[in-house]
Amino acid sequence: MTVVSYAPAVGRTLADVLREDGPLPVAGVRALGLQLLDLLERTGHGNLHPGSVYLHDDGRVALLHPAPGAVACDLAALGATLFAATGGRPGPLRPIIEDLLTADDRHLAARTRAALSFDCWSR
Repeated sequence: MTVVSYAPAVGRTLADVLREDGPLPVAGVRALGLQLLDLLERTGHGNLHPGSVYLHDDGRVALLHPAPGAVACDLAALGATLFAATGGRPGPLRPIIEDLLTADDRHLAARTRAALSFDCWSR
């Protein structure tokens, strides 16, 4: 016999956070971008937007409502989602977000990871 315990998720969607609390700080957008990039590389999504990003209270990120999609579409949607997370004011993240929104390149995910991981944003 297998026993599975269920604990309800505690958190909110990114859309709810943005509506209720306003934009995320640059460090929060960086951390969110890295977690989303990890999830997209592992599973893909096809329907990424602030309402499909679930932010657990413990800092984990989950994706809701997956749909079939191409990697290039996921990366463009990541750019749009990060832009929304900044409240439309990407500041130092502008080049990364613009690259995600405009580039169609198989190395884009690696470049994005490197740029978001570089810790010059907290200075």
